[in-house]
Amino acid sequence: MCGIAGILSKKGENVVPLVGSMLNCMVNRGPDGAGLVADDRIVKSNSLSAMQLQNVSGKSALGHTRLAIVGGTCGAQPFCSCDGRILLEHNGEIYNYKKIRKRLGKRHKLTTMTDSEVIVHLIEDHLRKNSLLGAIKKTVAELDGVYALAIQDKKTGETALVRDRIGVRQLYYANTSKFVAFASERKALWKIGIKEPTRGILPGSAIIISQDGRLQTFQVADPIPQKIRILHRTMTSAVEAYGKALVDAMEKRVQDFQRIGIIFSGGIDSVLIAYLAAKMVPEVICYTGGVTGSSDIIYARQIADRLGLKLKVCELSQEGVERLIPEVMNVIEDSNAGQVEVALPVYSAVKLAHEDGIKVMLTGQGADELFGGYSWYAKVVEKEGYKMLRRHMIEDLLLLYKETLEREDKITMAHSIELREPFLDPDVIKVALATSLRLNVRGGEDSFGKHVHRKLAETLGIPGDIAYRIKEAAQHGSGMHGMLDAIARKHGFDDSTVPDIYLEELKMREKIGSSQRYGYLFGDEKIWIAEPHMQMYLDSILKKMAGLELIAIQE
Repeated sequence: MCGIAGILSKKGENVVPLVGSMLNCMVNRGPDGAGLVADDRIVKSNSLSAMQLQNVSGKSALGHTRLAIVGGTCGAQPFCSCDGRILLEHNGEIYNYKKIRKRLGKRHKLTTMTDSEVIVHLIEDHLRKNSLLGAIKKTVAELDGVYALAIQDKKTGETALVRDRIGVRQLYYANTSKFVAFASERKALWKIGIKEPTRGILPGSAIIISQDGRLQTFQVADPIPQKIRILHRTMTSAVEAYGKALVDAMEKRVQDFQRIGIIFSGGIDSVLIAYLAAKMVPEVICYTGGVTGSSDIIYARQIADRLGLKLKVCELSQEGVERLIPEVMNVIEDSNAGQVEVALPVYSAVKLAHEDGIKVMLTGQGADELFGGYSWYAKVVEKEGYKMLRRHMIEDLLLLYKETLEREDKITMAHSIELREPFLDPDVIKVALATSLRLNVRGGEDSFGKHVHRKLAETLGIPGDIAYRIKEAAQHGSGMHGMLDAIARKHGFDDSTVPDIYLEELKMREKIGSSQRYGYLFGDEKIWIAEPHMQMYLDSILKKMAGLELIAIQE
């Protein structure tokens, strides 16, 4: 995991100081090394603070901060192709890099043991018979992993920004009258005076920036298979295929580690990840966060004890939650109440992991969208049928990037921790999409869902009552929804203080999360829609933060 920042000036101005400022506000993304290329000069250092940029200038610059997970201390970016044509910066993980490296080593000089370096040489190979866009398409087709890439072609003067097919890693950009700028986090763009709205590279897409600052967007990978064939119509077939894919996904994500952390809530998704990890890694530590006495904390302790899992818990009081709110909003770059109340327990758990020196954590994100875990899915079947459910589930999967993945990447990277998502492995996704929805979501009063997922857990040895425990949504199970309500009321925000004009404004805002987008239509709206006075309280905090230039507000 790393941080990427870059600027191309449209007016020929020196942008190196600006890129330096962008990197400095993302230093937690890369405490183990830094690099920058400006025009034809490359500067690298073992830390951002030690990188000397005083005599470096250029009208275009790419900067990088590195969190060393694979390859040890040697691996500061950018990487350069053997012919000197291509410069590359990578944020993410490539799980099949050893296989690719073995092949490339016969004709390329590889100078590090990192997973990132293989990408630049793959592009170099494919450029011999293709345009930059063609080379990118062929390269990403070979990569098993997640990535945000910044690629500079010195021959054509083009710069390409690329994002992995499901959007696990993010990259934001802005196109102004002065320059095109891009970064791993929005706050790096705010740092140089860019206001909202900024834009994100879409999953499976590439933006190619010409030398004169023109931008073109291209699809370079399909987020999910274009044609979905149902191959698994029996529970036996589905569980067997899913089990193989998930074990493989886990093994590639924990290989070579002696110690790993789990974001743990006591729900079956994180339980399954932790249970498998404990069989593969010498030391596994689960981390849970929530309000003191919340159901997630109670169940996490009970389940960890029964399964022999090591667990650490961050219990938050009202004062602790209130203190964390602006800090969390700054990290996730969002004030949406649904996002904030889910981020709070995750943030507190990850903070514990950072204090323990954990470098890599696993999460159970993606299982609900793939295997039908949301409570409203059964109601969709009952009222609209399986065909409509399939549409909703695919939409939910394709929107994970901005509704979940970006938030949790920012939380973990704020603590210099790399987050890995086994359920979003391409082979796991293929199996899930090839499984009959009737096996997972039974419609009517089915309050469980994810039956293939739960059956696999039982098959692997997880007790049935744990596999089939109904878990509350994160904001409720952690106690954060009720706590945020109490804090808002403490500061004078309640139904009576919300003006009609504000209610009309809320209707115009983008709905984030499937519960807010449509899930509330199939149940109690108050459970899934943050009450206006809670959002109004968070917006009041946002305005204060904007005054301190900690966050930008939509113009």
